[in-house]
Amino acid sequence: MQSDPPPYGAQPPPPPFSPPPSLPPRRTWLIPVLILGTVAVLGAALLGAYALLREKDPADGGPARLKQPVSFVPVRATAAAPCERGWLAEPGSGQCLQVGSGMTIREVEDIRVRPPGSEGRTTHAVTMSFTPADARTFAALTAAAARQPEPANRIAVLAQGEVLAAPTVTAPITGGKVEITGSADRFTRAYTEDLVRRITGG
Repeated sequence: MQSDPPPYGAQPPPPPFSPPPSLPPRRTWLIPVLILGTVAVLGAALLGAYALLREKDPADGGPARLKQPVSFVPVRATAAAPCERGWLAEPGSGQCLQVGSGMTIREVEDIRVRPPGSEGRTTHAVTMSFTPADARTFAALTAAAARQPEPANRIAVLAQGEVLAAPTVTAPITGGKVEITGSADRFTRAYTEDLVRRITGG
């Protein structure tokens, strides 16, 4: 027996309700982990950029491996400028120096700029503290120079082929420390800070 058709305008009954397919549980714990990982990466990148961009203050001092080694060599003879081949010009003196072999410093326990007025200084200076081995070598070098007549009693300090200073040595320097200084018009704050940066690569 056939059922009667629905009256005109009536809607057919809705199909039986079926629940939507279940979704896998959301891994909400991944969100904070990803956020923390992103923050850590950004923090490391910012710290690295800060370390690269920040210039070390030459007045801070501290141990350093020297990018440009510093040599301490005995003066053998002096002559008036202009300098012949193999002789070195001493800035501010109008003299040329002939030097012998000495010692080269590649690592220091401390290097820094000292301002005038500190410990009686009248100009800016660069101070260096040697390692124990270099301190012993420097003591022997200055002891030998102190026994020599002028100008062989002078020790020239060289960096990048430039004579930084050539002081007279009157006694052995046994403390493992040296101070590089000169005339006030040359050893300015800008010059000494640039010198430390060039030597240390800072």
